Amino acid sequence: MEGNKVKDKDEIILGAGEVYITEFTGDAIPEDTEIEKEESNVGHCSGGFSVNYKPTKYDVVNQYDKVVKSFITKEEITAKTGILTWNLKNMMMLSTAELKEEKEKKKRTLTFTGKGKSLKTVLFRFVHVKENGKKLRFTMIGQGGSGFALEFSSKELTIDAEISAISKLDGFLASFEEELTEEEVAALAKSSS
Repeated sequence: MEGNKVKDKDEIILGAGEVYITEFTGDAIPEDTEIEKEESNVGHCSGGFSVNYKPTKYDVVNQYDKVVKSFITKEEITAKTGILTWNLKNMMMLSTAELKEEKEKKKRTLTFTGKGKSLKTVLFRFVHVKENGKKLRFTMIGQGGSGFALEFSSKELTIDAEISAISKLDGFLASFEEELTEEEVAALAKSSS
């Protein structure tokens, strides 16, 4: 049966991947090679990666108390991950903290001032390499206003971060992009003809 043949090929995706964060000031999503640079790589995930999509639904109800139409009036997307790499610059992008680097004193200080200021807007990218070698990418423009958590314990240190999507570009909140194999491209071409 053709349906079972396709179903047998479905891949179980595991949560390993790389996380890239850069400050976003542009008016378009950059090319993959611009986003996925080594200096933007904040490290491997630990404890998984999750995306939460929460729409706000409005139902139009008629006089018989039946729903006749529904609309999505608001969409919220958050990404959560545990990041293994310790870097105060990355933590600064997830907060309103100020980073001070003092070469002569040989130190770097991240200070939480307690003063209200606007959050930095970041481009967030998660890249997972599938079993077939093709990449699955999640891209979002957001802010880290939900905070982060650190736990110094007997296991490796992770920075558990949460970033919330913001509507910075018209018609874009977040996206999933999946690279296709030649076989999948051929199947698409066959089904569209």
